[in-house]
Amino acid sequence: MGDACPICDKHRGLGRLVGPVIFADDLVVVTHRPLTEGSPVPGYLFVESRRHAPTLADLSDEEAAAAGWAARRAAAALRGELAPEYVFSAITGRTVAHFHQHVFARPKGTPPQTHWFDVDTWAAGPRVDERGLSALCARLATYFDPRP
Repeated sequence: MGDACPICDKHRGLGRLVGPVIFADDLVVVTHRPLTEGSPVPGYLFVESRRHAPTLADLSDEEAAAAGWAARRAAAALRGELAPEYVFSAITGRTVAHFHQHVFARPKGTPPQTHWFDVDTWAAGPRVDERGLSALCARLATYFDPRP
């Protein structure tokens, strides 16, 4: 897929979607959203299939199991490290045809009028810089060890 898929490129360390890797194996990759995309909000993760597969239905059973395991670990990690009001997860797949699941925190104190999928618009919400993001991702990574 390469040039035609920004997530395949991301897995090779190329393009604007490259963010800190929290966990990776032969089946899935878990990353934090780069600070250059949206607002620099801590706790916005992606679980992606390593192999180019457009949707959840295109994953093998083994890949789907690995994605489920990684999404659960990601949610537990966010809850453990950020103590958010809620951790959301969604698979939309309308922008990039490569399986990716969003797992993201809704910080405590988020105003009720802030949509569940848009904590970026909460101007008073928590923000993170490169150093803080690196430290957060190192802590999040501990929730992925060991993999069964």
